[in-house]
Amino acid sequence: MTFGRSFALFIPALLCMNTPCAAAEETDTAPTAASRPPALDDSQNFALYGHIDTDFVSNLQGGIRTGHGVDSVAVGGITVSGNALGLQGSTFNLSAMAIYADDVNGRYVGAITNPSNIEGNVTRVVLDTAYWQQAWLKHADLGFTTRLGMFDLNSEFISTESAAQLINSSFGMDPCMTENFTVSTFPKNGSGLVATLGTSADTDNAPLALKVALFQGDVDTQTHPFSQGLLSMAEARWSPVEYSALKLGVWEKHGNDLPSVHGAYLSAEGRLWQHENSALDGFVRASYADNKQETDGDIRPKNYWAAGLSWDAPLTGRPNDIFTLGFGDLQLEGGGTANSGRERFVEISYVAQISEHVYIQPDLQYIQSPSGEYPNAWVGIVRLHIE
Repeated sequence: MTFGRSFALFIPALLCMNTPCAAAEETDTAPTAASRPPALDDSQNFALYGHIDTDFVSNLQGGIRTGHGVDSVAVGGITVSGNALGLQGSTFNLSAMAIYADDVNGRYVGAITNPSNIEGNVTRVVLDTAYWQQAWLKHADLGFTTRLGMFDLNSEFISTESAAQLINSSFGMDPCMTENFTVSTFPKNGSGLVATLGTSADTDNAPLALKVALFQGDVDTQTHPFSQGLLSMAEARWSPVEYSALKLGVWEKHGNDLPSVHGAYLSAEGRLWQHENSALDGFVRASYADNKQETDGDIRPKNYWAAGLSWDAPLTGRPNDIFTLGFGDLQLEGGGTANSGRERFVEISYVAQISEHVYIQPDLQYIQSPSGEYPNAWVGIVRLHIE
């Protein structure tokens, strides 16, 4: 075991040893590896939090060649309310992330979207989040907030909650963005400013909300953020009933003396059925990117769509388990792609709670024509989540 992996395993354990991670607000759904600091409730001035996710990944058949490896990510941080400092409506967050990267996709699978959404490009420790969030307006029917600093763009835009437990990276951040430029998301967050206007005091859960943002365009480094181009975004969200959301977004990345890249996306989800603790949600996603830059032989997505189901508490007596099923399709451009330049994948996954802070998640993915050129692959993953 390398030092990087040992260090990644150590961070959240140390945090939870000194301050219970449960001090942060708990959710009623299974946790994810996403970089989303927990919210504070009205009784909290601060909360320490930490979690670790480890994926045991095996390419069982197809792709580049069979093989296996381990990816691991540990996050530890603190969220502080500004109320204790006399700064009403302010929240501050700071966190670090340790990554152990085994490059299983690059060595064995060869897919455009990574079967494991916690596989970084190198083993390292990075600054994960460092931001100030301010609620400027909090009325019953109108709210206005801003967030300034370093954070995962996916924590504010594009996300589809009922797809959150799927492990393939395409079900998180839009692959038409991540595979066309180095967007502010895992494994290296960048700097940005987001402004949100909503039809309730809680803009994150308002029935109607509009977000606009400026981010650094490429996150090659976390320093000198606005010398790496600019990414401008706007997203409208409509949530007519609980557990539903329709998101429409547009974006453009420009600068760095390169032709601009622009695109749009849609995310829709809703509850299809519910009985006592058990519930079935469905989702669809679609996006496209228009990139005029030369591919230089590289392969990148042009269009993407996905759909899936999420079943909470599928087994009686196990209220915190989640079964998920997802299907995705990428239209590719560039390179010498075969199979009409497409990569398709199906994922089936089950999150099982072992104890209060431990979850295990077996996952199976079938990837048709990885990168549009390799043999169809079967990828098995077992994820261990500890918080």
